[in-house]
Amino acid sequence: MVSINISVDQLIEVIHGMDEVEKIRIKSALEDDFVISDEAKAEFLNRKKEFLAGNISSRPWSEIQARYESI
Repeated sequence: MVSINISVDQLIEVIHGMDEVEKIRIKSALEDDFVISDEAKAEFLNRKKEFLAGNISSRPWSEIQARYESI
């Protein structure tokens, strides 16, 4: 795995400079990494609806991260 240290803005600039074939390859690679099941999509949309309705609140990333690091 290759690691480079650039900002998201710099990465976007690089991608904008690519030809269409390269962009398709990047898009395909990203889509392969982020396959989400229909069940997970439904759960996400339900949580979003509940959040926007004020029925649930957000939590800071540090709290969520700490919870999963303790598992």
